[in-house]
Amino acid sequence: MAVKKWLYPLIVLALALAVAACAPAAPPSAGEAPSTGQAAAPEPAAPTGPQPGGTLTLSLGNDFVTFDPYFDEENANFKAPIFEAPIRISDDGGFEPWLAESWEMSDDGLTITLHLRQGIKFHNGRELTADDVVWAVERVLDKDKGYHLSDRFTTATGATKIDDYTVAINYSKVANSALDGIARLYILPKEADETVATQPIGTGPFMLEEWVPGDHLTLVKFPDYWREGEPYLDKVIVKPIPDPQSRMVNLLAGSIDGLWGVPLADKAMLEQVEDVVVDESPPGFSFYAFIMNIQEKPFDNQLVRQAMNYAVDRDKINQLAFHGQANMTMLPYAPTSWAYPADLEGFYTFDLDKAKALLAEAGYPDGFQTQMLIRGAAGPYLDMAQVYQQDLAQIGVEMELLPTEIPQYFPKLIGSEFAIVSHGTGEATVDPSGLFEGAACCRPFRNFFGITEDTTWFPEYKALIDKASTSLDQEERKALYHDAVKILLEQGWTIPVAWRQQVYALKSHVQGLRTDLDGQIWLNGVWLSQ
Repeated sequence: MAVKKWLYPLIVLALALAVAACAPAAPPSAGEAPSTGQAAAPEPAAPTGPQPGGTLTLSLGNDFVTFDPYFDEENANFKAPIFEAPIRISDDGGFEPWLAESWEMSDDGLTITLHLRQGIKFHNGRELTADDVVWAVERVLDKDKGYHLSDRFTTATGATKIDDYTVAINYSKVANSALDGIARLYILPKEADETVATQPIGTGPFMLEEWVPGDHLTLVKFPDYWREGEPYLDKVIVKPIPDPQSRMVNLLAGSIDGLWGVPLADKAMLEQVEDVVVDESPPGFSFYAFIMNIQEKPFDNQLVRQAMNYAVDRDKINQLAFHGQANMTMLPYAPTSWAYPADLEGFYTFDLDKAKALLAEAGYPDGFQTQMLIRGAAGPYLDMAQVYQQDLAQIGVEMELLPTEIPQYFPKLIGSEFAIVSHGTGEATVDPSGLFEGAACCRPFRNFFGITEDTTWFPEYKALIDKASTSLDQEERKALYHDAVKILLEQGWTIPVAWRQQVYALKSHVQGLRTDLDGQIWLNGVWLSQ
């Protein structure tokens, strides 16, 4: 008999209490003699630093679809344990050397030269050289092989080998987002090209032992890893457990050491479990949003779009849809970005009277009827839409919700077959140009929301973005992006709601795990304290 979904949190809580009850009894307090009448053995001292050895068992949710690092498919956040790139995103939101010990950009901004470390080996034993980076760039420029990563190299023209450990990557025009692409240019040996989807080979701290689809992935320590002393773990096992409640039960029972995808409804409860640590990836440029197709009535009217912005109660959405656990936003840039337009905070507030007045001015004093396409049949996209639907009803807008399974959803999105959509958009990039180069909501090309067909404000919007993308002056770029974001807000087709962040939970003995702005999981520094 299937367990009803609402019972799962109770089961999880009960299991947590049972685990706590089975824990060893607390030692006697000071001055109290042990009940056995003899001196208790001293507790072993807790490790004060990284300890080698051990097996880490994780569940990321669904099983892997492919290990090809140029795909962004299921578990795309698990590339770094196997593959590495010339540089990586640092903890302060910049870049730091990785496979390359240094890099520089030419004065004209058209060439980035990488100086590779010597002696780095692939899992097959061969040394990494400049030839591998040149081939990797060729692979990513081939859209049949570059897949999702190709979008980050649209202005790259190729790479040139200068010597065995020096490579120049060339661009047709200044690309301020180039380093974001290079930080995701995971290098694999050319000889693994045809088999990488199921037999990954990289330079990362762990190498493939076996993958049994639907059951487990096992990685083992790469003995020739280039970072001295790392990794600390001997083995990493990843188990597919699609159901989030089942993942939590496995975590509390001790059959896994960590999980990704903590339901926001259960986050607060899990935080109360003594030996579990709940954390989340840093906010990037990826966010939940309501987005309108401005070629569909009544959203072809700017006043209507502005009214829709004033009808969003983010506090209520946070409490009812995200269980008070989300980081809400009205802007498409995070405060951590140097392009964050602080003066535009509060551009829209929750104001139903203002929304109703704008609808009347637009010619809809009694409101209107519309339909919202929902990303997925259930989950946060539907939950936040249901809260929004209630407030829209108060200003006369009757919005029917259309939950849509993912295989049917994306063709409708790409074909612009909707009036308004509950969607996730944005790009996890260090450089702010990513919002306008990769995010479907905001890019001035391949846009699904009808903005490129506008002849009034869109030309200025595109000109600002184009100029910012080629300027080498950060202050000038900040001003240009500010003006582009202001147009985005004034036109109102995109309504940012909350940041999309990965919430994960680990047993307290798991130490040293790192996630970055891109959500990547870094295991090279992970160790177990017990």
